[in-house]
Amino acid sequence: MLAPTHSAFGIFLTLVILAFFGVQWGLHWTIILFAVLGSIIPDIDHPRSVIGRIFYPVSVRLERAFGHRTITHSLIGWAIATAIFAVFSVIVIWLLGFVWDLGLGIWPMASRWIAAFSISYFSHLILDMFNRRGAQMLWPDPGRDVIPKDPKYRPPSGSKVEVVIFAVMVFLVVLALPVSKYGVVSSFRWLIATPSSAIEEFKALKTHAYIDFKGYFESTKEPVQGTAEILGIDHEKLVILYNGKVYTLNEEHNADITASKVKIKKTNIPIKIVQRDFVDKTRDELLAQIPDNALISGTIYLPEGMEVTIPNSAGLPAEASAKAGSYKTIEQKGSSLVLNYANRVEIEKVGMTRKYDIQIKKDKADLAGLYAKVRTLNSQIREFGEGSDLTELGRKVLADQDTEKRAARLQELRSQLAETGVKIEELNLKLRSRSMVFSGNVLIRQ
Repeated sequence: MLAPTHSAFGIFLTLVILAFFGVQWGLHWTIILFAVLGSIIPDIDHPRSVIGRIFYPVSVRLERAFGHRTITHSLIGWAIATAIFAVFSVIVIWLLGFVWDLGLGIWPMASRWIAAFSISYFSHLILDMFNRRGAQMLWPDPGRDVIPKDPKYRPPSGSKVEVVIFAVMVFLVVLALPVSKYGVVSSFRWLIATPSSAIEEFKALKTHAYIDFKGYFESTKEPVQGTAEILGIDHEKLVILYNGKVYTLNEEHNADITASKVKIKKTNIPIKIVQRDFVDKTRDELLAQIPDNALISGTIYLPEGMEVTIPNSAGLPAEASAKAGSYKTIEQKGSSLVLNYANRVEIEKVGMTRKYDIQIKKDKADLAGLYAKVRTLNSQIREFGEGSDLTELGRKVLADQDTEKRAARLQELRSQLAETGVKIEELNLKLRSRSMVFSGNVLIRQ
């Protein structure tokens, strides 16, 4: 086989095998370069080959000493060449790191270079076994290894059949590129295109991802298709953002959207998540911290006894209500407001119930009544102590007659005053606990 055919097959085999072990072609262009080098280096024992012309002195000596397709086309030659290239790679990596101060991050490339070189070198030996002369795989054993055994089915180098083989190899390389880019498992998941495969693929991602889907709304059976962003996973269902609404999606019938065909689309845009903790912040202060395009998840602790009105599909037209989805982006649980991918507009629409507003007004009215009672009690205590408008002699006579009654009455008034003061403190604490300030912690997703 000629160099172009060997190069195409070497690249194909390298891409597929590295992808199977999770090494992506897009990591570095040098993987392709050393795959090409490994695929043609066995022919260094032939001075008229591409690599033989480049290393002509070495090629001539090898041909004179061993002949063509002997040691360099054997398992021993494969092992020796791989070892030499491994030493070369380590030296080059060390020099690059020392001269350009590239740091330790470049060292993983050495193993990938060696793997690419070794895989493509071996691919050369395999391909030559399909040639009429075969390959001396077990050198120094003089026997030649061939596939198939009948020579009439093994094409000679440079023949028309090899041109066809080369075209097939190029086609296989084209097919291998997406497999290499996304990995064997990811490519398989993309091919089967199910919600379950998209879920498994999304679990390993830390970047924004989208899906192209086709299905129907579970509540109305109305067809739906389009592109949606994946927000997360909830009980083996995809949580997606589609047309500004949050839905759940899977292939079963327990989600807002049932879809059988789902193809995931990855991006390189990282998901930015910022955590915010806050204490005693007003509604406006909270909203000021939320970017317009952000989605909020977390818990907001509500004032005591507060019940809120949460926007939902109830006020929408019938068609829009059916498409609104059942996923709750905002939900009140006791005195907590739980957010799941809620946007700024939804949070702004959250309001107090009429009952809570009336209760605050009632508490304020009760407080005003208690303050009025305090004023009355203080006035009575003062009047009682002064003996009203009696003369000094009259107060003296009255004091002698009703000393015990007056003392008891004065004590009663003071007790009422103290009790009223306690009620005022309790009511003030209650109103402060119901003041419109909030605490909690949220995650802001962008």
